[in-house]
Parts: sequence; C-alpha cells; structure tokens
Amino acid sequence: MRRNTAEQRRGPLVNGRRKPKPKLRQTALGIVLLLVGIAAGDALRFIDLRLVQAVRTAIVADDSGLLLMVAAQVTGLNTLRVLPLYLGAFILMEQYVPVGGPWPQRILGYFIPALLVPLSYLAIRVVFGTPYDFGVPAMLSLLGVIVVHALSRWPQGLFLRMATFGMFSFGWQWLGMAPLLTGYGFGRGDLSIDVKNAAEFLQQQALLNRWSLVSCGLFVGIAVVMAKFMVDYRNHVDLLRRHQARELELKQAAIRSLEARSMAEMQRLVHDLKTPLTTVQGLVSLIGMTGDQAKLKEYTAKVEQSVERMNQMISEILHPETRRRVTGRELARQIHSHVSGAHWGGVRFELADPLPDVEVNVVRTIRAVANLIQNARDAMGEADEPVVVRVREEDEHLCIDVVDTGPGISPEAMEELFTPGFSTKDSSGLGLAFAREVVVEEHGGSLDVDSEPGRGTTITVRLPGGIQ
Repeated sequence: MRRNTAEQRRGPLVNGRRKPKPKLRQTALGIVLLLVGIAAGDALRFIDLRLVQAVRTAIVADDSGLLLMVAAQVTGLNTLRVLPLYLGAFILMEQYVPVGGPWPQRILGYFIPALLVPLSYLAIRVVFGTPYDFGVPAMLSLLGVIVVHALSRWPQGLFLRMATFGMFSFGWQWLGMAPLLTGYGFGRGDLSIDVKNAAEFLQQQALLNRWSLVSCGLFVGIAVVMAKFMVDYRNHVDLLRRHQARELELKQAAIRSLEARSMAEMQRLVHDLKTPLTTVQGLVSLIGMTGDQAKLKEYTAKVEQSVERMNQMISEILHPETRRRVTGRELARQIHSHVSGAHWGGVRFELADPLPDVEVNVVRTIRAVANLIQNARDAMGEADEPVVVRVREEDEHLCIDVVDTGPGISPEAMEELFTPGFSTKDSSGLGLAFAREVVVEEHGGSLDVDSEPGRGTTITVRLPGGIQ
C-alpha cells in the first residue's frame, strides 16, 4: 500500500522517464505572469499618451528619423505587453505537458498557450477597455515560440526563454509598422496606425516599409540563432551528463572487478599460507604425542622448514625485489597448487623434462601466471576444452605457455593489450599489465602473445634459467 502511494506521488512513467506532477510553484508563477500581462494592458497606457505626443512632434518637425525611433518604441512597448502572456502560458503548459514527451501529447498541449494568449487579449479589452489587437504579428510571435519550444527536448531556464521569446516577438511586431502590410492584418492597433499615418503625411512610407522589414528579418534571425544556441547547449549538456554517467559506471565496474580480483588473489595467498600452517599444526600435535627423540628432531626440522617457507612467502609479498632459486618443476607445482586452490576447473598442466632452475620472486610470479590463466579461462567462457599450461625449457629459459581456444584478440585490441585499465570484458584491465610488470620489468624475461580472431590465444612467459 505504501509503495502504491509513493508511485502516485512520483507520477506515471512517460517514455521510460517519470512524468512529474504539476508543481505548485511553477503553476503559481505562470498564473502571476498572465495576470501581470493582463494588468500591463492598463498600467502602460500612460506610455501610449507619450508616444502619441512623440508622433505629433515628428510630424511638426518633419523628422523621419524621430518617426523611426517612435516606431521602435511602439514595437518595444507591444513586445513588453505580450511577453508576460507568452511566458505565463508556456510555463502553465509545461506543468501538464512535459518537454520531450510524446508528440501527440505535446501537440495537444500547444493548444493551451494558443487559447490562453488570445483569451488574455480579450480580457484586457473587456476589463480595461484597451483596444488590444491579436493580429498577425501576435500570431507569428506565438507560432515562433511554439516552434522554439517544440525543438527543445528539455525545459529551458526562465531567462533563456524570456530572451528568445522576447526577440521573436520584437521581430514580428516590426511587421505591424510596415504600411504595405496593413491590409493583411498587420499593425491594426491605435499606436501602429498613428505611426503609419504619420509616415504617409511625411511621405516616408517607403522608408518605414524598408526599415520595418529589415528590422523584422534582423531580430527574427537573432531569435533563431539564440534558439539554436539554446537547443544545442542543452543537447551538449545532456551528452556531457550521459558521458559522465557512463564514465562513472565504467569506473565503478572497474573498481568492483578490481576488488573481486584482489579478494580472489587474497584467498589464493591465504590458501598458500595455510598449507605450511596446517603442517606446523599437525607436527606440533605429533611432537606432543611422541617420546622418540629421533622423531622429535624430524618433526622439529619440518616445523622449521614450514616456518621458513612462510617467512619467504611473506617477504616476497612485502618486497617485490626478493628472489629465491627454485626448480622449474617446483615452480610449476606451486602454480598448479595455486590454481587448484582457487577451485578453477578446466586447466590442464603439461610439464616437459628436464626443466631449468630459475631465480624469481615466487609469489609474484605465481600471481602473474595465475592472472594469465584466469584471463584464458574467462575468454573460453563455458567451453568444455581446458586451458592448457605447458611448462618447458627453451634456450636455457623456463617457458610457460598458456593456451586457450577462445575467440582470439583483434589487431586493434593487441595494440592496447598491456595498457593498464584496458579490457575487452569490462574487467579492471590490470591482469596483463601486472603480468608484464613482473615478468619483463622485474625479472628481465619476456611476455609474447600469439593470437588471431577465431583461432584462440597463446601467451608465452619466458624466465631466464640457470643450472638444470
């Protein structure tokens, strides 16, 4: 029951995104802007009287430049009157029709401003008696802001909308100043008619036509550029956010993979340390049970060997430069024990004879080879064939071949194969980099990869050998 209530509060899903319920604050803002626009119809009438006086002054002075300035002021005043109406109507619409929603719903939603704006004009005429004319410039202004809104996939800020809507409206309102368009429904308001009559009296109709058309083209063009910038900016921001979210997901996946690998390696190290500890525990029990001095010395010597082995392992873990000489067969046995302790299936060891001795950091070498085996096992997926580990001698080097029959490695991936963090299976991408660090940089060996797509992969570890 609680879950249903929470779902209702969040609202239904639209195109995979949850549609927000109407916000009271935004709804109140839209209503306030509409009321401001309606009130402006009466509150700005004192400016009308000043502009009428300015028209008369232009006629008396026979000043066409002053007349053009008055025309610009009338256009700006008309824009100032209608801008709150457009903003309020679109803010109200967005509370019920989300930006970027389904097109049928958005088209129906555009009827909200298409009805609210003319009704606001009618309210001004009825309440205040102001002759507001919802003519062609007002219709074109409304159409322009609808187009801008339709191109946007996300809600725009109030300032950006105000600038874009205002520029569109200012551009289209200039058409109301052109005398040649009067017969087509442009500029039927009292102030617009006064300006055009003055132009006719001064015989400057052609000048006013050119000025009005050029101004309309200029400001509508600026509005289009602003709208394009606004849409492109939001698209860029959205792409940036998606990219950042993807990067965050990849980093989190890499961290999880690294933690899983670290935990697995820790479990293997614990297994390797547990073996001599179990030996010590068993021998100590036998020592307590026996009275034979010969056996006692034998058990004590084995305890010392096990403790020394643990000390060596701990030193190799803490100090990468630590080395000890082991036979190739002993190293192979410990790698096999390490892999078996990790409960990996599908791994087969093949040992040649003879094998050279090597002087290595045993723990780190085992971990490096184990990483290669794990990568091979992962590459083969659920295949029944085992990963083959061949241990052999070649030119006084101990060679360890890790062979899989997986999908192989593409030439593009081969170039970045040992780059830390690079992976073809969304893992940490540190296994091969660690193996190369241990084999090549720390032990002076080599790490070769032979692979083709569809043919599997063979990775060969070569460690400098010594006396057999």
